[in-house]
Amino acid sequence: MNDRWDIGGLSTQFFPETGRPTVFIYDGYEGGVGYSEVGFNRLGEMIKSAYKTVSRCRCVSGCPSCIYSPKCGNSNDYLDKTATVLLSHRMLKELSR
Repeated sequence: MNDRWDIGGLSTQFFPETGRPTVFIYDGYEGGVGYSEVGFNRLGEMIKSAYKTVSRCRCVSGCPSCIYSPKCGNSNDYLDKTATVLLSHRMLKELSR
């Protein structure tokens, strides 16, 4: 019983505190329900699920079923299906080390 408004996110090409590209995922409501903490503890499963969803989608370059979101603060302008598949695959390889 959740929806896309229960969590939020922000990504940046460079974050001064980490010195690298960084993705933040947070509970969408004050006090939250703990989704971001669960996600942190199950990151590998989340990436695997995202990889499967995007790589199996029949669309050519991305669609609302795989990478587009009505909540995207950048109007989905920088989303790329091929890059998503490649990056999530690489992340899974790194996590399995």
